[in-house]
Amino acid sequence: GELAAAYAPNAACSAADAATVGSLLGALGTAFKVKEADLDAVTGLSGSGPAYVFQFIEALSDGGVRAGLTRPIATALAAKTVRGAAT
Repeated sequence: GELAAAYAPNAACSAADAATVGSLLGALGTAFKVKEADLDAVTGLSGSGPAYVFQFIEALSDGGVRAGLTRPIATALAAKTVRGAAT
């Protein structure tokens, strides 16, 4: 996987601490500094979002199986199609 995370430093967090958090998360992928009020939206999007992608991949795979492909081939093709579309 690839990290995409958000963080929301508050008034108790120093600028240096916020920069450290941003650097640590950024070393693993992409880090977004957001307002604390936006964290629920972040959770809904990036926390729950992968489940929808998995459902979509499964549906594509089901279509491939119905068209005659084996499940492993259909699933691999579906997953790589989604990955390719995302890059």
